[in-house]
Amino acid sequence: MDNEKFGNFIKELRNEKGLTQKELGEKLNITDKAISKWERGISFPDIAVLNSLADFFEVDVSELLNGERGKKEKIDIDKKIEEAVEKYKDIENKRNIKIRRVKKYIGIASLVVFILTLLLQLGYYFVLRRYNFEYVLDILPYIVNELMIISLCLSALYCISKLSNRKIMIASIFTVLTVVNIAFMANNAFKNNCIVSISGNFSSEVILKVDKQSGAIKIYKDPKLFIFARPKEQFQYESYGKVKRQWLTNDICSITYLDRDGNIREYVATFGDRGNGISYYYVTNALRGDWQVLTQNGETTQLLSDNKGIRITKNGVREQFAFSDCKQFGTIALVLYKEDVPKYVVALDENCELDDDTDIIKKDGTITLCEVSMDKTKKESLYCMTYKGEDLANYDVISVKANDYELKNGLLYISYDGKNNIEVPGDFSQMVSGYKDNQYQISKEKTVFYYKKDDEMYLVYSDNMGKSWNTVKLESEYSIENIQFITKDIGYMLKFYDVVVGSAFGKISKTEDGGKTWNDIYFGMGESDKKVFSSGSQIRFLTEEIGFLTMPNVMGTYQELYITRDGGSTFEEVKIISSSIYDFYELPTLEDGIMKLEINQGSDADYNGGDYKEFYSQDYGNTWKVLEK
Repeated sequence: MDNEKFGNFIKELRNEKGLTQKELGEKLNITDKAISKWERGISFPDIAVLNSLADFFEVDVSELLNGERGKKEKIDIDKKIEEAVEKYKDIENKRNIKIRRVKKYIGIASLVVFILTLLLQLGYYFVLRRYNFEYVLDILPYIVNELMIISLCLSALYCISKLSNRKIMIASIFTVLTVVNIAFMANNAFKNNCIVSISGNFSSEVILKVDKQSGAIKIYKDPKLFIFARPKEQFQYESYGKVKRQWLTNDICSITYLDRDGNIREYVATFGDRGNGISYYYVTNALRGDWQVLTQNGETTQLLSDNKGIRITKNGVREQFAFSDCKQFGTIALVLYKEDVPKYVVALDENCELDDDTDIIKKDGTITLCEVSMDKTKKESLYCMTYKGEDLANYDVISVKANDYELKNGLLYISYDGKNNIEVPGDFSQMVSGYKDNQYQISKEKTVFYYKKDDEMYLVYSDNMGKSWNTVKLESEYSIENIQFITKDIGYMLKFYDVVVGSAFGKISKTEDGGKTWNDIYFGMGESDKKVFSSGSQIRFLTEEIGFLTMPNVMGTYQELYITRDGGSTFEEVKIISSSIYDFYELPTLEDGIMKLEINQGSDADYNGGDYKEFYSQDYGNTWKVLEK
């Protein structure tokens, strides 16, 4: 007899009549559980019930026993029932053996769990606590206790079979121990807000405990098994409200919170190193260079680190941070402050590798810049825009062309060879627009610049290619239009103090001691009380006696040229040709004793494609001849 086939046939007949197991049981005066067991093939009705079932479903008993309609045959019902019962007994016996085996496994597994949790607690209380280790979550020891209680009771329940009343005894023990554990947990486990944050690759773990009453924050170190750690330090300020965590790299986590006064505070948890892991180094030094990234809206985010400090340019706004405004965390992160308010976190990315000799980030290393805010902030990966070679001993913050300059971060850099940079002393932060061609000089004999600071004007110069520098205070009410030295000692300067409708009021000054002192030599064209220059006037002295002065009109359509032969005391106009087309005289140049002068068409160059004429003089401007093209 097929027990499963019999059960399915009973279910089929019941469904045909639209009855539930409960309804069928009521009609036969038996429980719905008995019917459920029949249908599942794990039990069998006795002969009386079997006849009632056959009558109720209007089938023959033989059809019922065979599990299908139409299969009527003479059978020994008692024998069939006896076979079915024996089969069910065998099934039940196997089922009981399986249940006992499962209970045994549960008992053994529970005993193992109990031993492990007991060893964990003993190890914590008798070993780890001596070294100031704590559970990372205050609720964890009570969870471990509860696991011990449950595993102990389960192992006792399934391993001890001799006691008849073991279930009641074990239930009582479980209840008492659980109540005691919950009581201790309610009293001790919720005093702190425990925060655990794990990096993306699971290599680092930040553990914080915030006292709910005082707001004091402790950060933990040396995590073991992700459940134990030791207190590292307590934050300087107590917190109020949420604590924000943001992983900048897999070993750098930014922690931001508000203190009791509503001020934003920042702490950076670091777990790695970018050097050899032995020596300490300064992140500000490692960052030396010009770092940039192009944002999606086309604006550039820039970080410039040099001798003056760090300058951040973001969304068109520049912020300067002195080294005293920078706080280093570990050896891979930096927080930039403004008046004790954290503004930015700078992190050395994991691809950074430090040069062994200079501790500067090698080529291809990137950094991450992130604003400090309680709101969601965007991490920006910046790339170094300054060239880096293999030897970083001569590494320069920026790249400067030969005989040129670069202004960065309020600092001025020059280069004589395009390879090595020299920093010019002074505060050039107000010179953001740079210099015009004639407002500075870079040469082997004389290098000279000027800068403004606190409404004062200063001249800084070098006579030995940047090995040493001198600084001289100038008249602050004048703007410098032109600086020129013809030797290391003899120099000239054109200065204006006012400009009105194309006319400029000022003077030409001369130095004979390299720039230490200046004497006024000329005050412009015109009568003694109405002397003026043009707003675009320039000077150029070729010798100490011979020099030139330009006087352009306000539209730039023509420009007059004047020459002095007495060192700038007097000037007379240079008139080579009379032309309404070629009427814009450029400043002459001197090379190998020959002066060259170009006369072009100015801003209204509309003749013959902007053609120009060129002249030369071999007698310092007394006579001029056309230079054939």
